Amino acid sequence: MVAGAAPTADAGVIRFEDVRLGFGDREVLSGVSFVLGRGETLVLLGVTGSGKTLILKLALGLLRPASGRIFLFGQDITELEEEDLYALRARLGIVFQEGALFDSLTVFENVAFRLLEEREHGGKDHSDAEIEQRVRQVLRFVELEPAIDKLPAELSGGMKRRVGIARALITEPDAILYDSPTGGLDPVTSHTINTLIIKSRDVSHVSALVVTHRLQDAFTYANHTFDADAQQLRPARTNGAQATRTRFLLLRDGRISFDGSPRDFQAQADSYVQRFLA
Repeated sequence: MVAGAAPTADAGVIRFEDVRLGFGDREVLSGVSFVLGRGETLVLLGVTGSGKTLILKLALGLLRPASGRIFLFGQDITELEEEDLYALRARLGIVFQEGALFDSLTVFENVAFRLLEEREHGGKDHSDAEIEQRVRQVLRFVELEPAIDKLPAELSGGMKRRVGIARALITEPDAILYDSPTGGLDPVTSHTINTLIIKSRDVSHVSALVVTHRLQDAFTYANHTFDADAQQLRPARTNGAQATRTRFLLLRDGRISFDGSPRDFQAQADSYVQRFLA
């Protein structure tokens, strides 16, 4: 497939093919290959410094691989120019570990940012009323509409993370990339964030690539669904990972050393995997 080629129906959302990337004499990614299919949740596990966040940056086109190819919605983005990436990035949401909110902007302005940018740069001509309606809709989704006029300094860490999720959802993306979404949060707040991630998957049918250090979070995504009537998580019926379309990826020594179901992950005899499960 050549750069800029039309998407194919079975190409998935994100595809890495033998991707390599290094800095100086150190190769961090040494031939990474995987596919995030439509409607799937991929949980990317690995030790600190193994390159998990680099994979997110590569998927967004913020970094270019030294070799290999990366496809986004079926299009080869490996050599695409920045302006050609814009339309593809608009179909993705990103939730950073620290929220990455603009300190001087209100919650409303932070969440509306991408819609305002689209309008300013000749994209969709959203009216002020349409933008406010959409912002309030996603803030209700994350249960933060009352905070619409607050500044980030007035929010707790968990609230900032929820605003980040609202901002990621504002453009109704096909997929969201999460960078350690519960990192540094207490268990109660982490549960709230995980519930929102599962809610966006089950209610909005968003694909997800989730970087996390917390194996308990990974199994929560795999084994729970969101009950829209009760507004809470429920254990998934029968085979949870199959019902939730959740796969685990384990990054080790620059490569994907495991790609499969949570059940198969638990069954691995490999000592490296067992350390994650301990």
